[in-house]
Amino acid sequence: MKGQALAELISTSGLTKSYGDKLAVDAVGLAVPEGSVYGFLGPNGSGKTTTIRMLLGLIFPSAGEIEVLGHPVPKETTRALVDVGAVVEGPGLYSTLSARRYLQRMSRYGRGERRRSIVSGSQGDAAALAPDITAVLDMVGLGKVGNRRVKAYSLGMKQRLSLANALLYPRRLLILDEPTNGMDPQGIVEMRELILRLAAQGTTVFVSSHILSEIEQLCTHVGVIQHGRLLFQGEMGDLRGQLPARFTVGTTDQVAAGELLRSRFGLQPHMEESGLLTMDRAGVSIEEIAAAVVGAGIGLYRLAEDRPTLEEAFVALTGEASDVS
Repeated sequence: MKGQALAELISTSGLTKSYGDKLAVDAVGLAVPEGSVYGFLGPNGSGKTTTIRMLLGLIFPSAGEIEVLGHPVPKETTRALVDVGAVVEGPGLYSTLSARRYLQRMSRYGRGERRRSIVSGSQGDAAALAPDITAVLDMVGLGKVGNRRVKAYSLGMKQRLSLANALLYPRRLLILDEPTNGMDPQGIVEMRELILRLAAQGTTVFVSSHILSEIEQLCTHVGVIQHGRLLFQGEMGDLRGQLPARFTVGTTDQVAAGELLRSRFGLQPHMEESGLLTMDRAGVSIEEIAAAVVGAGIGLYRLAEDRPTLEEAFVALTGEASDVS
């Protein structure tokens, strides 16, 4: 996607939210490209959910501007959200209904505005007014328990049902706040696969999550927020690229190899507990390392270039550990 001019399905400028003297979101400028899977990361209390609630018109900003699908929010929230599916915070469901009955009821709530948008030609132009609830339940892994009352569902199952509600109609944009909350490892994998499948079909996905490994596998773009301020926004590779690549070197004489790399290239090798040497790449190529070690008569049995992980980049940027729910 780099180098291409993409439409922005979410755009904010100076987005600010304060509660009395507390500044929860501070002049945030989001730019979420169409076709992206955008990961929204930040430590606890950083302003992620507050930002998402403003994007959806659930709370009003104290200052700044929001556009979702080209419509100003909150002024045109209803028009903007016709083609937006969302799961925000804990799922609020009718516990006495079955999942199927719940989705039938929710589909009726959204049908009127969708019908008006189709007639006007503004949005949702060919979208079905009678969603296939069986297909949606199957999509989120609830097909076999769709007739069970929601009060018997686990938290992870309720999260799946909330997602099913968000997917009742075709969506250009999906906004997910901690979508894997309460899910077991298999559920997390299934959620990842579903998001990737939706993205491949053309849905733009904006997702916050505390599981950095999942964000790393899912997202093309990322925004990092801390203390209400956006610290980074861009492609995933650009965030990881802020840290230097590292070499891992294994030789038959680590002491000699360390001295050689230090004197020849100015590298600063560190001996790990495993006995391997690690060091920042510092512009030296892997071929130069191999040639120098072998040329000095030192046996070389391992040489790898390790790219920084999202977690390493996140910690370097925020100075905080990876508990970023």
